[in-house]
Amino acid sequence: MDINQYASRTKFKQLPSDFNHQDGANYNSSWEYSKTLSNYHFDNYKPEQAGEWFHLLGNFEGIDPADVVKIVEKSKELDWAAITKSGKRPGFKGGVSPMIAQEEYDREVRGLKDIEYTNVVLEDYLDQFPSIKKIVDHWCLEKVSYRAHVQWPGQFFAVHVDKLWHRNPEDPSRIVRLIVNLDDYEPGQFVTYGNAFHTQWHAGDVHIFDTLNVPHSTANVSTKPRPNLTITGLRTPETDKRLAKATPTSKYKL
Repeated sequence: MDINQYASRTKFKQLPSDFNHQDGANYNSSWEYSKTLSNYHFDNYKPEQAGEWFHLLGNFEGIDPADVVKIVEKSKELDWAAITKSGKRPGFKGGVSPMIAQEEYDREVRGLKDIEYTNVVLEDYLDQFPSIKKIVDHWCLEKVSYRAHVQWPGQFFAVHVDKLWHRNPEDPSRIVRLIVNLDDYEPGQFVTYGNAFHTQWHAGDVHIFDTLNVPHSTANVSTKPRPNLTITGLRTPETDKRLAKATPTSKYKL
């Protein structure tokens, strides 16, 4: 992966050190607010593909399918709405996003109020699985957090831009989010990054995307749950070395 290209693309305006989405209070809509800070072009007809707003980084070999079964089962207890309001959103004062009202507004006007996003399994449960911890540690991130997103058939996350600037307002370009697929792709499962579709992954596949800028969405209209591991943290020099070596065909042994 061309880390210099990635770092250059993710750059955007400097934010004050006390930034906590206070400007969001001037917007009814979280979507409209986040668009004002994104450097994405928002041209619905511009062709895009992997290697632009998201980058394939290879595959982790050795994820135990029995562990994945346990994670999927655990997720039945933990829907996204409960986690959002639980006080476990890293980086926010009290662990609660100040933008919940704007996020709920978007769901209301889009007719999605009663649609579930995904189920979420937090790191305090995931820490019992050594392979998960090895995947997280491989990237040498600072201030790292991670969780499993298990999307059950019929669930989807409508298009949005992540609001993560509060994690490092002094240099938001250090903020990264990696996605690791915990199970093989099933037809009807997909992720969009801008105008590009990401599908046909294998268990252990990992990719990174420009979480601060690119609008993205995910849906599961297959017949099976879709478990992913989401890792978020700050890039270190060692992170950059590992990203620079990563290619779509890289293999990592667990």
